[in-house]
Amino acid sequence: MSSPPQRRSEFTFPWSVDHQPQNGLIEKLEQFQRLSLLRWRFLETCRQAARPRLAHAAAMLDQTVLATTLIVMPRILVAWDRLRPILASHSRALLPFLPIASEEEEALAADPAWDLLAEFQTLAPDQQDKAARNLALLWDHFEHMFGGLSGFLAEPVIEQSIYLDKLMTASRRMRLARGSEVAFHYVTVELMRLYVSYLQLRRSDRAALALAAHVVALISRGRMVTPAITSGVELNRTPHARAA
Repeated sequence: MSSPPQRRSEFTFPWSVDHQPQNGLIEKLEQFQRLSLLRWRFLETCRQAARPRLAHAAAMLDQTVLATTLIVMPRILVAWDRLRPILASHSRALLPFLPIASEEEEALAADPAWDLLAEFQTLAPDQQDKAARNLALLWDHFEHMFGGLSGFLAEPVIEQSIYLDKLMTASRRMRLARGSEVAFHYVTVELMRLYVSYLQLRRSDRAALALAAHVVALISRGRMVTPAITSGVELNRTPHARAA
């Protein structure tokens, strides 16, 4: 017959106050706990002792990986540039239905003209009008200086470069105005710079033609909103421009 259940208030541990185990299972558990604690302390001591060496080894490994990367990555990129056209050609031959872009198409898609035209579209209508007027003034000054495009292309290369460098300097200086109320200044100068650069290179690709059509339309728009520009074009044109 089992003994009556012990009240919770009368519960006693299976070992006495002097911690002498009264149960074999409890004794084994305590031994396991002590061994585990000793192993943990041993591992912690080993870890603390090995930490400086591990840190040094990690630093050496990082330097080795970095040096290896600096040596190997350029070779990988060169090999990829050499294999990429071959892979693209085979891909187009095997999968003609996939729209795989060629290097020329990718370069054309990344042309800065597209970003500049998109930036012009983000301008407020009044800023677009100001950009058109300023662009008409820049082109009028261009015609006064060189007598038009043919006169510019007839100039020595160094003179052409000097003019384009001036536009580049102005573009860099006005780049800080992007996103402000005078952002049209940067867009105007950059449109003129790219337009003249593409004309100098005699580019006839899609990006150059799109930029040229946009710039010509803006020049006409600027002359319409500023009649003084139109009347001054013929009066102030140089003899060389009239001959051209």
